[in-house]
Amino acid sequence: MGNPAIYFYPDPEGSLEVLNFGEPLSDLQITQLRDVSDGYSRGGSFHRVSGASRLEIRIILENFTSAGLVRRFETLSAHLERGGAIGFSLDHDKTWAGYVQTSATSPVRGRAAVTTGGNVFKPWSNSASLDTSDEMVISSAPVEGLRETNALASSVPASGVNVNFGTLVPLVYTYKTEPVLVRWRDFYPCLIMPESSVGNPIIETNHRISYTLDLTVVEDWGTIAALANGAQLRDETGDRSLVGVSLQEALAEYRSQGNSATRG
Repeated sequence: MGNPAIYFYPDPEGSLEVLNFGEPLSDLQITQLRDVSDGYSRGGSFHRVSGASRLEIRIILENFTSAGLVRRFETLSAHLERGGAIGFSLDHDKTWAGYVQTSATSPVRGRAAVTTGGNVFKPWSNSASLDTSDEMVISSAPVEGLRETNALASSVPASGVNVNFGTLVPLVYTYKTEPVLVRWRDFYPCLIMPESSVGNPIIETNHRISYTLDLTVVEDWGTIAALANGAQLRDETGDRSLVGVSLQEALAEYRSQGNSATRG
C-alpha cells in the first residue's frame, strides 16, 4: 500500500510535482454538494431544479513533525490560492481513473462492465493498478451529475482498460451526459480551493513542535472535462519540449476550442 499523495503543476509549462505525505492520512471527509432550487405548484406538487454537482474533500494529516513536509504544504497553498488545480490520492499505488468510451460500451443501467481509454493519470503513478473488490466511483458531468459506487469483480492492471463490476451488482444508473469518469474511490483527479477557503491557513501548528494539515478542496469538473478529449499529462521529468500537458494547459486548450469549462 502506498502513501497519500498530491499531484500538481506549479509551473503550467513545467513538470509534475508529486507531494508524497510519507505516512497514512488521519482523516478523509467527503461531502456531496449540489445546487438545487425547490418549488411547489398551487396544487402542492413538488418540483426541483438541479444545478451543478460536485464533491467537497477535506484532507487531514494530524500531528506530523517533518519540517520539510510543512514547507511543501505551504508552497502548495500558493498554487491553490491562485486557482490552480491539484489531484489527490489516498494511495499513490492506486491513482487510477479513466473515461468511459461510450462508443464501445454505453454506460446504461444493468451493464456489468465498461470500457475506458485506460488510466489517464498514468503519468502521475506509472504502475498504479486495482485489485478485485477495490471500490470504484462512476460519475457524469453536471448538470446531470449522476454518481454511484461499486466494487470491482476483477483486477485492473496498470495497462488495463476494462472495468468489470460483475453481473450480481451491475450499474444502477444510465449515464447520458459526457464525460463519464470511472475512478478508484479515493482518487480525486481535479480539485481546486473554493473561494471560501482562501485566506485560511492549511497548516496549523502546536508551537512548531507538531503540525496539522487541514485542507478543504472541491471537484473541478471543468478540468475533468478538459482531460476527456485524449490529452496526455506530463510526468515528473517532462517539460514543454516533451510530450504532455499540465492541468492548466489542458483546461486552456479546452476553453480555446469554445467549450464552457465553468468550474463547479
